[in-house]
Amino acid sequence: MAGVRQSRTIRHSQARTLRLQDRDRWIIEGLGKMRFLTTTQLARLVFGGSRWAANKRLRKLLDAGLIRSWVRDLAEDNVYSLDRKGLGVLDDPDLGMNHTVARGLDGNLTHLLSINQVRIAFALGLPAVGGELSLWRSDWELQAESRARLIPDALFAIRWEQGEAQSFALEVDNHTKSVRAFVKKILAYASVTTRGLYGFTDFVTLVIGRDPEWLERYRSALANLGLGARIWFALLSDLEEGWAGATIWRTAEGDGQHSLRTLATLPYSEEDHAAESATPSGT
Repeated sequence: MAGVRQSRTIRHSQARTLRLQDRDRWIIEGLGKMRFLTTTQLARLVFGGSRWAANKRLRKLLDAGLIRSWVRDLAEDNVYSLDRKGLGVLDDPDLGMNHTVARGLDGNLTHLLSINQVRIAFALGLPAVGGELSLWRSDWELQAESRARLIPDALFAIRWEQGEAQSFALEVDNHTKSVRAFVKKILAYASVTTRGLYGFTDFVTLVIGRDPEWLERYRSALANLGLGARIWFALLSDLEEGWAGATIWRTAEGDGQHSLRTLATLPYSEEDHAAESATPSGT
């Protein structure tokens, strides 16, 4: 007789107390920082991509009351968030104070998961090219501290092995399909780049999209308005495949592609930027 399949969201009432391992703490910390993560994202972040290992451990954390599990569709990954007991495990008191137990899935879950996908790609890929994420603040964290009109999807900083750091603003387009709204937000970025945004100054803006056609429309709109300086574009699929070291970043005006390491150190005067945009390939 076949065994009864375990529910993907319901805890086993007879589960024993769990002895936390390092990976358990990494999972809890990841959920504390990113709020919601899928099985695939947690497998990539903590288990070297093994979904089998991720599923096995996540089930134990669920049964122990440390995390919650959500099912959007039977054909899709589970989504996980912290439960109250998991919040209590976090070492960082700020994370504990600024987080609450989710009563339901985020209304913009797909967009939030896309932002987290970018964050994971950078966190895992940067060490191979001599960099690390030294700071990351997602839109929901920025919204909690300010009512400013301009709220990026994320603001983050990368520190390179030579010691220098570079700040970035992130826009992840998740089928918005509104060129007008996109241009309006980029114009707002242009007005604050040098004077600063949430304490970040002289930042470079990265635009990451899922749809190649719409990403090209955004690039074309900025090129026509001459708003390409400090704005770089890439596909989410290219970032996932090539990680942080790939030459996937393009400006609005040019077809030359650069790595994240290269574009972070380019000169951004109008003359120098125009010359870089005309370069047929990047390092």
